[in-house]
Amino acid sequence: MSLPLSSDELQLNIKSDLVLRVGKICLAAGTGSYRIKQSMRHVAYMLGVENQAHITLTEINSTCRNGKQFKTEVTTIQGVGINTNNIQLLETLLIETQARYQQMSESELIRFLDKSLSEIENQPALYSLRQSALFAAVACSSFTFLIGGGLIEMLGVFFASGFGQALRKTLLHKHLNQFVVTMLAAAVASSVYFLIIGGSHLLLKVNIQHTAGYIASMLFLIPGFPLITGVLDLAKLDFSSGIQRVGYAITVIFCATFAAWVVAAGIHMAPEAMLSPNLYPVWTAFFRLIASFFGVLGFSLLFNSPVKTALMTAFIGMYANTLRLEMIDLTNIPIQAASLIAAFIVGISAFYFSHHSKCPRIALSVPAVCIMVPGIYMFRAMYFLQQNDIINAINWGAQAMLIVLALPLGLVLARVCTDKEWAFNQLPAAEHK
Repeated sequence: MSLPLSSDELQLNIKSDLVLRVGKICLAAGTGSYRIKQSMRHVAYMLGVENQAHITLTEINSTCRNGKQFKTEVTTIQGVGINTNNIQLLETLLIETQARYQQMSESELIRFLDKSLSEIENQPALYSLRQSALFAAVACSSFTFLIGGGLIEMLGVFFASGFGQALRKTLLHKHLNQFVVTMLAAAVASSVYFLIIGGSHLLLKVNIQHTAGYIASMLFLIPGFPLITGVLDLAKLDFSSGIQRVGYAITVIFCATFAAWVVAAGIHMAPEAMLSPNLYPVWTAFFRLIASFFGVLGFSLLFNSPVKTALMTAFIGMYANTLRLEMIDLTNIPIQAASLIAAFIVGISAFYFSHHSKCPRIALSVPAVCIMVPGIYMFRAMYFLQQNDIINAINWGAQAMLIVLALPLGLVLARVCTDKEWAFNQLPAAEHK
């Protein structure tokens, strides 16, 4: 027979539950482990308790302490997702609560947080299935131009990726296994692309070499967000979360590329170079600006960002990614160094935009660099590995790995320059909240 709880123990239970709900919202929204712990500690501090949490890809182990009393709770999420709108809503809530909590009684604060968190938890998606498919289509077709494709490839990718995203979101809504969904979406998107180009070749005599653009039709599946946040977690020495996020991203990439390889192998299609449009350098730079803007905009909206946040993110990604591509073309700078510089510019820009717009920094920086993730390199590495061409597989895989490391490193350097908690392992006691 259990003993009845004292009033202090009941209050600790309530506070612990609120802190854990904050962490669960953050984890389900896809933000990094560092930010989850920071948000939980912030809420715990306002509630008058201390919090320590252990974060993995899908689980939070949280302990709240009040003097000699403590409570440990564990929660899990069913799937990995991205929801920058919820990240932004929670950020706004924490800022609002920080400004008001000292004028509120403990019971008023608890009721306020409980009501506000319930509203965020029940917040519906901002965009419908059709809109999500459109965002994926816009993002991937824009990405196609940036990796060397022309108008025909862009049109084929537009319809193929839109169809693939619609299927992906429908199956995820039915709670089908995430990796199975990834393979089905990749197979369907690449198949639709082959059908479009093949039909165009038969009916309109379109050059069959345009089929090389099928790689871009499944780039909406590349898990840039968990890949970047995973490496950022590693930079903060949170290896349990970082390794799991990176491992999850690699598994998704393998599933997507394996499914596309099966489809391509069925029609004896290798990942060849695309028929790039022959444009003057000035026009190339101009169209890169446009493609980068709409590419980042599409990915940001696909992550459920509000329109205002997505437009700011697209503006940042537009000039940073265009600068990256122009540096690669006009100088002998390695692509990894260009990626690091571009990511650093994104990080600095996100700092200033987030400061003036009150948007979470991660909602601006990570989507802006996702378009720089070398999905085509990853696919080629997997393709050649499955073809037992080890030399080419290592070559493309090593290049992809170096770029993937350069992107979060650029964001980390920007953080170090603008955030004391990233620049120092431990701040003086007076600087802690």
